[in-house]
Amino acid sequence: MIDTVLALIPDYGLFLVFGVVFLACLAVPLPASMLVLTAGSFAAAGDFSFVLVVMTTFVAFILGDQLAFALASRFGRKLIARLSQSDRFAPILNRSEALLQKHGALSVLMSHTIISPTCPYISYLSGAGGLPWRSFTGVAVMGALIWTLAYVGLGYVFATQLEQVATLLSNFFGVVLAVATAIGALLILRSRWKKMRDAPA
Repeated sequence: MIDTVLALIPDYGLFLVFGVVFLACLAVPLPASMLVLTAGSFAAAGDFSFVLVVMTTFVAFILGDQLAFALASRFGRKLIARLSQSDRFAPILNRSEALLQKHGALSVLMSHTIISPTCPYISYLSGAGGLPWRSFTGVAVMGALIWTLAYVGLGYVFATQLEQVATLLSNFFGVVLAVATAIGALLILRSRWKKMRDAPA
């Protein structure tokens, strides 16, 4: 999948970057991070304009993010319930919901930057009733800008070492997600323990 998408960059350029980032914000499983890193390396080689790569990625991120929020606002919990039935999406949805309940708007910033694999799910959950649109958008735009500059910048600076950078980022997100999972599990156990403790004998 990743090699196939990356091979299309010379033919479709920034249109491909826009489409993949936009769809990834809707939870379509596409390699947006790796693609943006690669686009940054193309900018370093002079094939793309660095500014255009940043602008394309940022606009795609914002539009995809806003659509995810709007879809969840309109269709509410039905959309989340459908995703929750999938073995692929249920674990990350549970982690995202625990993160949103604990940190609120801060979880939006975290999901759009250091825990980016949870980004679309936090956006869906926020739209389904977790956060007001203004609160969500203010933090989401900031997170999208940070993520865009970080990934395009890393691709630009480390153009000849993309594989090592991608591996490093993958390991980092793996550790972060593992910690988030553990925290989520502890929060769920704590909540259940409180219910059992407060339940009438």
